[in-house]
Amino acid sequence: MKILIVDDSALMRAVIKTFLNSQKDMEVIGEATNGERAVVMNNNLVPDFIIMDINMPIMDGLEATRQIMRDKPTPIIIFSGDATAENSFRAMNMGAVDVMQKPDIDKMNDPAFQNEFLSKMRIFAKKRLFYEARPAKSVGRIKSVQQNFRLVVMGASTGGPVAVKDVLHGIPQNFPLGIALVQHLEKGFDQGYANWLNEDTALTVKLAQDRQQISPGEVIVAPVDKHLIVQDNYFVLDDRPKVLNQKPSVDVLFETAAQTFRAHVLGVLLTGMGNDGAGGCVAIVSKGGTTLVQDKSTSAIFGMPKAAIEMGGASQILPLNEMAKMITSLVAQN
Repeated sequence: MKILIVDDSALMRAVIKTFLNSQKDMEVIGEATNGERAVVMNNNLVPDFIIMDINMPIMDGLEATRQIMRDKPTPIIIFSGDATAENSFRAMNMGAVDVMQKPDIDKMNDPAFQNEFLSKMRIFAKKRLFYEARPAKSVGRIKSVQQNFRLVVMGASTGGPVAVKDVLHGIPQNFPLGIALVQHLEKGFDQGYANWLNEDTALTVKLAQDRQQISPGEVIVAPVDKHLIVQDNYFVLDDRPKVLNQKPSVDVLFETAAQTFRAHVLGVLLTGMGNDGAGGCVAIVSKGGTTLVQDKSTSAIFGMPKAAIEMGGASQILPLNEMAKMITSLVAQN
């Protein structure tokens, strides 16, 4: 894999370069100090992947991503600090495949970070950057009777920010239910993520507060390092240990929603690595609820949806472009 590093810090470029060049399947073929140089080098060197800082002189990572995806699309991971998280998510509007917290030298040597970073690069380097819309695939578990849904719960991980934004964009302002969302994020990115989602939806997106009442037309985002659970008609923040190495956990949200509202829960599981959410989908279905699971063709990473399908937790398998329409249609039957 040929890689272009874009960062105005010589030290940061050196640290990333040394690490990536230590991988047998990776080679850093170029370094740029600003976005303007990155656009030129992407055209000339034709890398397989770009690591892009967001804050740089002359041209920042946001504009560079826009121009690269317009001229010669290449998978881009954005490195961002907490202060620029919201702007970094905007780079995903331009086509960046993911946003990660910019590592310091200690974090760059952390095995957990290294594994996540390399896994994302290897997976996204092989993915198409654009997807064809495909028809929905039913697996025959959608109920024909009215279910009187009380709550929509959503879960996503890698590739999820853009997928979630796409779904929320298609849901109307007068949506009669609350929506709870667990998106796996790095520390410091949750508020910026909620703000970014709020820019492009008719709904109101908020970061969750403890004992927050479930309200129609509101999307409540789980904060980093807290589980979001459903109790009665409230969202509660919980400090129990990680589940499947995740906190917040999609499973915890889905399972507590199913325990509280039983058959009146609509679950939506989108792209992501691992299997968080699969057990939660099974819990919803076992209580008589309905789950919509993203299909392979439109998932950036098919791990979580695949696990839910294999465990029997998918009421219906849908391409991303059909999700909002199906959610709205099912809830309209209430």
